[in-house]
Amino acid sequence: MTVGRAALLSLMRRYLMAVMDPTITLLEVHKLMYFLQAAGEPLRLRYKKAPYGPYAENLRHVLNEIEGHFISGYGDAEDKPDKPLALNLKAAEQAENFLAAHEITKQRFDQVANLIQGFETTYGMELLATVHWVAIQEQATTVEKAITQVHAWNSRKRMFTPRHIHLAWQRLYETGWLS
Repeated sequence: MTVGRAALLSLMRRYLMAVMDPTITLLEVHKLMYFLQAAGEPLRLRYKKAPYGPYAENLRHVLNEIEGHFISGYGDAEDKPDKPLALNLKAAEQAENFLAAHEITKQRFDQVANLIQGFETTYGMELLATVHWVAIQEQATTVEKAITQVHAWNSRKRMFTPRHIHLAWQRLYETGWLS
């Protein structure tokens, strides 16, 4: 168990408790780890702009390492965004106990958990991460600029309505993710 793995498993557990579902998609895992790294956790994930929002190809290596021990469903290592992953609950408990001894990571975990409240769907997580990306990486300094940049990202991103982008922007701002 490493600090990064403990944080990943704990975030997965927190997320699954909110959605009352036995699985979490690969897309959602990518977004959880994106936010954990954005909160300052030194994960060394190399996020880039991708069709479904920020994506780190090197997260694949972490998932391969924990497959069969802490999670199941990643198996063939195919990166389909809707691939369901199941969490080993005993491993999640172990991760939370491990994380309790790492206060700074726990604080970052809490920041992410607070941010995503109310956005616990694949749509919500992609929306939140996409809006954060255009604000931070592409310097969208207003919600109007964010709407324009999100819609210019690709045709898929046009599913996000201006109202939903505004709600994501507001959530990011209110929780201190936009300064």
